[in-house]
Amino acid sequence: MRRFTSPLEPTIGIRHYLLGLVAIVIGVYFIGGSLMGILISAKSPAGRTLTSFSGPGNLFTKNEFFALNMIPFVFGILTIAFCSKLIFKRPFRTFLTARPRFDFTRFFFAFGLWAMLIMVSFFITFMDFNHQFRWNFQSEHFFYLVLLALILVPLQTGFEEVLFRGFLLQLVGKITQKGIYLIAVNGILFGALHLMNPEIDKLGPFAMGYYVASGIFTSFIAVMDNGLELSWGFHLANNLFGIIIVTNDWQVIQTEALFIDVSEPVLGWDMYVTMFLFYPLMILVFWLVYRWKNWNKVLLQGK
Repeated sequence: MRRFTSPLEPTIGIRHYLLGLVAIVIGVYFIGGSLMGILISAKSPAGRTLTSFSGPGNLFTKNEFFALNMIPFVFGILTIAFCSKLIFKRPFRTFLTARPRFDFTRFFFAFGLWAMLIMVSFFITFMDFNHQFRWNFQSEHFFYLVLLALILVPLQTGFEEVLFRGFLLQLVGKITQKGIYLIAVNGILFGALHLMNPEIDKLGPFAMGYYVASGIFTSFIAVMDNGLELSWGFHLANNLFGIIIVTNDWQVIQTEALFIDVSEPVLGWDMYVTMFLFYPLMILVFWLVYRWKNWNKVLLQGK
């Protein structure tokens, strides 16, 4: 099996990836972002500009605003699919996996494993600090949210995975095939993407460590497993939990989740448990289940 980070495309160079990157920016920000802006403007009161719009307020329900925020990601993944045919002349699947077909067994295994770990973590936190959570179940909003999330969040996480652990990983792979460099660069880029998130403002710069660690973790399993099945499954479970189960009033997207965390934003023990216990545990489980071999060759020699 070929290396996922080194697709067989002798006539495709860095310039093709840079052209694809420009197309992705156009698809996400100019097309997807413009459509989102038009929809917001259409519902804004006369005389109110987009620059004065800072949240759903009285214009949109949380579910509507959540759906609006997903629009750029939908156009993003469509743009990458478009680029795979017109620029790279190869199937979109090659940005997802080196296997003949996408392995849904791996995808759902990672999804289920991470969902179980974060639910256990939440249960322990809830038992000890239940006063920090407010029950927020409203059937007329919640089931609509679940439907939207099950449709849109796979596309949102899929776009981020294909962009970072597929497209950009293969771009850096044109320069070096040493896994340790691929993983480090990708982790830093993923962390940089979240630099402007409200979480950084609320939790402080040390929160960047969590995003960089998450980027390194997902890049590591993508490189070692030769595809995005595990990282995408993990990412989807993580985001669905934060959208459907527990949310707060200061993160990027606020939803009609089952619980609202009303505590003061701090770097809690759960983040450290995630980085220093759960991530290594996931890697250990994947190594045992999928029998990853040749770590030295993949990470240090680029073979």
